[in-house]
Amino acid sequence: MEAKVAGFWIKVPCVDNFGSCNYGNLCSQWPGTCQKYFEKYGIPCTCPIPANTYTISDFSDDITQKIPVTLKGDIRLTANLVSAAAGHQVCLQLEIKIKS
Repeated sequence: MEAKVAGFWIKVPCVDNFGSCNYGNLCSQWPGTCQKYFEKYGIPCTCPIPANTYTISDFSDDITQKIPVTLKGDIRLTANLVSAAAGHQVCLQLEIKIKS
């Protein structure tokens, strides 16, 4: 995770499992997350996600958890999903704008 500060992308450290962190088995969480947010955009809710380029524009959602005030503005997320058995599975890149 990176935040744009004064025109530069700065890495957001991992604090309390939020930021530039390593997460466990995301495939176990993907179906529920996908159905809630991404299925309506044609994103497959199976894991692994089939290779393709997927585009979502004009997505908006209310965030109910507290976001650090320093993360308001432009955020860039890059996720690389790796399987111990199959190696690299997915590269996901998102650019989002967090508004108050």
